[in-house]
Amino acid sequence: MNLTKKLLGILFFSLHFLFLNAQSDKVSIKFSPLALMDDVSMPTIQGGLEVKLSKRIYWYNEVGVKYRRCVNEFSDTAFVESRGFKLKTEIRYYLRGLNTGFVKQPINGFYVAGNAFFINDYHNTKVGYFAMKDSSTFKQDAFGVHKKIFGINVLAGFQQPIYKNFLIDLYLGIGVRLRMVNTVEKVFNKDTDSLEQTVDFSVLSIRDYVDASGGNSVVPNFTGGIRLCYRF
Repeated sequence: MNLTKKLLGILFFSLHFLFLNAQSDKVSIKFSPLALMDDVSMPTIQGGLEVKLSKRIYWYNEVGVKYRRCVNEFSDTAFVESRGFKLKTEIRYYLRGLNTGFVKQPINGFYVAGNAFFINDYHNTKVGYFAMKDSSTFKQDAFGVHKKIFGINVLAGFQQPIYKNFLIDLYLGIGVRLRMVNTVEKVFNKDTDSLEQTVDFSVLSIRDYVDASGGNSVVPNFTGGIRLCYRF
C-alpha cells in the first residue's frame, strides 16, 4: 500500500510540474472511452496528459480508477473491497506532421511508442470445480483476489484532428506482462482439482482460470484502443 501511494504521488507531482511548465500549445488531455467497458482487465475511468519534450518526441502519462465491478465479479461474501487503479507512462516519436490548419501544433499522424504500465486490482470471484478431478464431486469456491500486473509494450499509432483542437488517437501494440496473483480464502487447488471450463472460448473464463490458479506468471500482452483528445 505504501508503494502504491508513492507511485501515485510521484505521478501526480510529475504531471503537475509538466503542466505548469509546458507552453499551452504543447499540452493535450486525453480520455479513453473503451476503458469504461474493459471487463477483461478492469473497468476504469481513464485519462491522461501528453506534453511535448522536443520537436517530435512527446511524453504521455495516464491514470485509470476502477469505478464498478466487472461482469463476472460476484461472490456470496466480500472477502476484499472491490477497488483498483491503472498507471501508464509512454514516450512517443511522431514520424511525420500533418498541417491541417485546425490545431496549433503540426505534429500529428503516425507515431511509434514504448510504454510501461502497472495495474492494481482487488475483486471477489467464484468458480466451479471438480474436487480431486472427480466429475461426481462438483463444488463452487468463492474467494478474494489481489492482482498486480507490471508490463511493457511497443506500439504504433495514428493521431488525427477531427474538429478544431479535438483529435482522435488510435493505437495497437504488443509486449509482455508479469502477473502476481494472491488469493484470500480460496479452497480450489489447481494441482489436485479440475476447474470447470466452458466449451466455447471465453476471455472471461481465462480470467477466472488465472484468478483461481494464483501465483506469478509472465505472458505476452496485446493492447489497442481509442483516445479522444483536446489540445490546448
